[in-house]
Amino acid sequence: MDQIPPVDLIAEDPCSTCPLVCDDHKQYPSYLSFDLESSLLGTMKPYSRHVLISTGQSDWPSSIEDDVDTLAAHLSRVSNASPPSSRVIITNTSMLASHSTLPNAHDVILLPDNIIVSNVTFKDAAAFYSLFLDTPLPTDMVVHKNPYESMILICSHKKRDKRCGITAPILQREFDDILREKDICEGEGGTAIFMVSHIGGHKFAGNVICVTHNGTRGIWYGRVNTCHCKAIIEETLLKGKVLKDLYRGAMSHSYDQSNCERIQW
Repeated sequence: MDQIPPVDLIAEDPCSTCPLVCDDHKQYPSYLSFDLESSLLGTMKPYSRHVLISTGQSDWPSSIEDDVDTLAAHLSRVSNASPPSSRVIITNTSMLASHSTLPNAHDVILLPDNIIVSNVTFKDAAAFYSLFLDTPLPTDMVVHKNPYESMILICSHKKRDKRCGITAPILQREFDDILREKDICEGEGGTAIFMVSHIGGHKFAGNVICVTHNGTRGIWYGRVNTCHCKAIIEETLLKGKVLKDLYRGAMSHSYDQSNCERIQW
């Protein structure tokens, strides 16, 4: 039930049901094969926390959990050894470590807490887990408020699956164009677009997570094409609505503030 959006949050996108090839938007290469038939709802595993690690890259080894001497690998190892009470997902992102001052340190965005923890190295994985995902302990890491009002996270993990690696840059350019067209601030104080590592469902590429409501709502979309980007920005980022035809699910407790009945899917 936590994954079903309230009825007052549903919006329609005409592009989702249009059978015609669109000449107004850049199309994906014809050699890519996608699943266009399966139901999208329920194709992401429920989770309650999202850890986003700055790397300055848009592609990573196929399994970031096995990438030696990286924060993602060490944090995954600590988490697996002592699993938290509810599911946490860990992803690398293209975000730069603009707050960190130590060599080889990362900025880490933690949702739905909506904070950035800076100066986190792979050697700090156990301390980070203990402080922010398990039981509080003293730390030298620095905490900042997340400066972004909203975030668009696009799976770009090409070494995991080329469909995400190829579609992500196309979607990023389209999102960028629409943000500029609508004079929406990009970066701090506005909307940030980040490439992220594997989030599952490559056959549903392009895969996008829209983070809104001060980090407390994470809406997952699949089968996103360039013609959907305008509706995602207008309906989801600006109005808080959910595009039913693209909807895969949401971060746990995304709809706790709504008192409306849940839609019948």
